[in-house]
Amino acid sequence: MGVSTMGAAWRGEPVAGRGVCMGVRWVCLSDLHLGALNSVLTAVAVDGESVDKSVPSPVLTALCDGLRTLAPTGDPPELVILGDLFELALSSTDQAAATFAHLVRGLRPGEVGAAVSPLLRFVPGNHDHHLWRRARGEWYLDHIETLPAAQELPPEAYVTSLLPAHQRLPVRDRLIELLASRAETGAKVSVEQSYPNVGMASASGERVVVLSHGHFIEPLYRAMSGLTAVFGRGTPGSPSLESLEAHNGPWIDFFWSSMGDAAGFSTVARGLYESLQSEEAIEAELAAIRRTIARRPEGHLRHHLEGLFAAEALGELLKRSFKRERHVADVLSDTADSGLRDFLSGPVAKQVGEEVGSPREAVFVFGHTHKPFTETRTVARLAPSVSVVNTGGWVVDSPVPEPNKGASVVLVDDRLDVAVLRVYDQGTGPAAVRLETLPGEEDNPLVGELRELVDPGRDPWLALAQAAAASQCERRGQLEHRLRTQTDELEHGGRR
Repeated sequence: MGVSTMGAAWRGEPVAGRGVCMGVRWVCLSDLHLGALNSVLTAVAVDGESVDKSVPSPVLTALCDGLRTLAPTGDPPELVILGDLFELALSSTDQAAATFAHLVRGLRPGEVGAAVSPLLRFVPGNHDHHLWRRARGEWYLDHIETLPAAQELPPEAYVTSLLPAHQRLPVRDRLIELLASRAETGAKVSVEQSYPNVGMASASGERVVVLSHGHFIEPLYRAMSGLTAVFGRGTPGSPSLESLEAHNGPWIDFFWSSMGDAAGFSTVARGLYESLQSEEAIEAELAAIRRTIARRPEGHLRHHLEGLFAAEALGELLKRSFKRERHVADVLSDTADSGLRDFLSGPVAKQVGEEVGSPREAVFVFGHTHKPFTETRTVARLAPSVSVVNTGGWVVDSPVPEPNKGASVVLVDDRLDVAVLRVYDQGTGPAAVRLETLPGEEDNPLVGELRELVDPGRDPWLALAQAAAASQCERRGQLEHRLRTQTDELEHGGRR
């Protein structure tokens, strides 16, 4: 397609050259997991066992207060959500929707002093992948309506264009639009999806920023591609984005994005997931499975042996497959690091080459792992200089402090300069909000401009740091209590 002229509002205007800073144009968030009990953006009832849908969480309120200060004049920036906006694997849609309504009210799109514009770009992740499948199906119907009856139907697309200006028919997310309308803000919120990547490029094509959720860096979410290769049905070389989604989309959708609506099983799924944080809890889960099988009426000895075998097999599955990247102490495990390099040098490089050309500078922003960082990588097929930014996440996965986890807001201006606003770390105490720049870009004018707007020692940024510290401590205590209760119940024959 050649060099892109995709622009500042996803509508085709040229992006500014590398000159004077023009203010924040995109606000990028990821892994909010709205509706999850362990998300600091979800209000949780006093008992720690249920979502309080009636009020926003203190962290959500403080975050929105802070974001509103980043657009003091001119048009507010556009919000880009890089996946796991909703928790659809471990909570119900109504819980996620209620928390989202609080977020929209706090951002105030369309009102005076809004934090973001009424245009929202959504890149689904593994925990809300179901929304991509839904929107993709509706998009295909819309596409068919534009075709002459005599024209042969094209196959259904598995992914979107990298640059929204190249997407002839946008993929609208009507569900999120309807949920946003229930917040009754000052303007109608329009939501478009990109999957699995969305990008922006300078007018010259020399700099590109690629945004993604990032789940395909983990082997778990490429599992069906591996199975396809085993049976000799894969294609040689690096997989394309289309093949990654075609092979693995149904698997991601089945387990990681729709269990929250599986009636009573969602509680079981959440229990298994949380059990991974405690050796005692997971052993209690496996012992309960052994007991259940061994207690079947006929063939007691045989069933006892079957129970032992099943529990061991399940234990290996849980400990190997379900213990994902976010549970590893390193910022990136060796496996995920290799997966990231393969993803950038293969599918991402191919997509950028087809739609942008050969940029000299590339920035790749992703979430998924809940461990924020900024690094420089060598990815020859993508660009001579590649900066990698992880946004972190807003959930507390462990009952003990994990300083390598936390959340950042990634800010991008018309020049495609990138600033990272580190909001909180999951350490032992409050950590001040701080601005970070990409390695080698210390003279970034966007960061200089933002230093005038972000004072960590004053509200709303001080209030945000304090709320985040208090909420993460609270979530750790609630998780510890649930794990202890769950273990006691299982050890005394409960729940099964």
